[in-house]
Amino acid sequence: MSRPRTNPALSLGALAAGFGLSLMGSSVLAQTADNAGKKTDAPLPEVTVKGSKENASPAKQNYQAVTTTLGKGKQELRDIPQSISVMTEKLIDDVKLDTLKQALHYTAGITFAATENGTDQDIRLRGFPVASTGDLLIDGMRDPSQYDRDTFNYDRIEVMRGSASMIFGRGSTGGVINQVTKKPMLADQSDVVGTIGDRGYFRSTMDFNIRTDEEAALRINAMVTKSDNGGAKIEKHGIAPTYSWGIGTADEFTAGLFYLNTNNVPLSAIRWLGANGSTNTNCTAAAMCSVPNVDAKNFYGMASDYVDGKATYGTLAHTHRFADGGELRSHLRTGTFERQQWSSVAGYQASTTTGNFSESTSLTRGGLNPRKDRYTATYLQSDYSNKYQWLGMTHNILAGIDLSNEQADRYQNNGFLNTLGTRPNTTVGAPNDGATLGGTGNSPLYRKTSDYSGTSAGAYAQNLLQLSPSWKLLGGLRWDRFSATTGQLTYGTNAAPTATPTATPISHLTYSSLWSYRTGALYQPTPTSSYHFSYSTSFNTAADTYQYTTQQNASTPAEKSRNIELGAKLDWLDGKLSTRAALFRTEKYNERTNDSDFAASAYTLSGQRHSEGLELDVVGRVTSAL
Repeated sequence: MSRPRTNPALSLGALAAGFGLSLMGSSVLAQTADNAGKKTDAPLPEVTVKGSKENASPAKQNYQAVTTTLGKGKQELRDIPQSISVMTEKLIDDVKLDTLKQALHYTAGITFAATENGTDQDIRLRGFPVASTGDLLIDGMRDPSQYDRDTFNYDRIEVMRGSASMIFGRGSTGGVINQVTKKPMLADQSDVVGTIGDRGYFRSTMDFNIRTDEEAALRINAMVTKSDNGGAKIEKHGIAPTYSWGIGTADEFTAGLFYLNTNNVPLSAIRWLGANGSTNTNCTAAAMCSVPNVDAKNFYGMASDYVDGKATYGTLAHTHRFADGGELRSHLRTGTFERQQWSSVAGYQASTTTGNFSESTSLTRGGLNPRKDRYTATYLQSDYSNKYQWLGMTHNILAGIDLSNEQADRYQNNGFLNTLGTRPNTTVGAPNDGATLGGTGNSPLYRKTSDYSGTSAGAYAQNLLQLSPSWKLLGGLRWDRFSATTGQLTYGTNAAPTATPTATPISHLTYSSLWSYRTGALYQPTPTSSYHFSYSTSFNTAADTYQYTTQQNASTPAEKSRNIELGAKLDWLDGKLSTRAALFRTEKYNERTNDSDFAASAYTLSGQRHSEGLELDVVGRVTSAL
């Protein structure tokens, strides 16, 4: 159900445009007196009024996008010499995409690795892992944790492929994924959508935008989702209020909060059935494994399994618009991200074979060590953009600085698993038997086992040079400094969960000067076509997953990557259809490896791997019905 409301204060022209009309002119009769004193009707001069509806963002109305803020300044997509795909709010709403993972299936070049119980978002972009520490972004700033990311507050999702350290710093071998959040608009609008499905599925999203003044507005987005797939469950809710004032003026401010809470029961995994009654762990050509005929919807986990998460953060933003057209945008975000998991994996008894498999076949239950993570992060960035005319050419300048402070604490159950008891067996014919195991949830069985603290600073500058109406050249350079400290906490044998640990710092690492750059050429013969060639670099430091385990790791220089790409972006059918194509090679040319001759002091950067291929994307609306 969608119920937009129109602001009564809108102009007549805006009202007309809102109903799909255009008020082109008006002829009004007025009474005048002729020379004899007789009144006559005479038309007043024609008045032409034009207006545009103050309405939802383009992302809410279109499948296509022509601009992006992914490059930290508002740019046309065609002016970025790397492959970019945008999934707008309209696409997300129309296809009912509830999570980031679902939405990413709608673009080329992204795959997902198999993970235990399917709970982690192990995303691969052009074959390289998209680390949550650097390649997942919220409004251009890092999104540091693994959690069930929901789409209820998305204006759009932007995917840029290829090395991107010049803009975002460490990480970004295969590319970045930017989650753009909804912002207040100068219009009144209310959208409430409810969806009901089988297996107890219910989802409701609410989007309220309230214009509070001529230059101010409040926007509130909220979500509730529940589902029960015969044991595996989804239960989450979230809210995101945002207030902006000075919208469209020389100084625009935004303050926002975001809260998302998930209390899910993860899907249970079932191991392979090994050959000759083996216990399903080593499947080779000599000992083939099989998958018995078990209904995929069956849940063989336990009622006490869970994967819970919370994301809570606040954002402050300021945009100053200079009289010469320049903009200075500053953003501050600080937040806490928590996640904990306890899940089961079903397996077969050693005597089980495909010949004696039946509904009464016994299933053992194992599981993963309970784990809890807590991240706190603060990010500050400021970016300046403007156009200048130098030496008879147009220079589009983009420059900025960014700072970050990140901390990560990990908690585990290691050392006293016996306090949890043993998971009971079940049978193939008895899924979702309601079995539980004590000591889960927010119990004191979790204890801190490692901690991490890291800071980074970066500065960059980029120039998009307009050589002629059809040719543009891009060049950019970035400098980064990164340092981190991590440590382990150990406990005595059979120590109680409340015992005081022994802290053991592993080491401190510092990268004092890391450089990355990108270059590109764009040929744009028409307003609807753009061809590009680009070369860009990226780097990955140790501790890029908020931990490093040895002094050798800390002493190893950063890995380096590069991306070479030849691509095209073409619009068709008066802008109703957009196509994208790219030939690429993404290469990490000095990956960290263990070398027996040097392992005592540091890992070596002797590894190399690459991906190369062709990508094609098509987005748009060919007809009003398709």
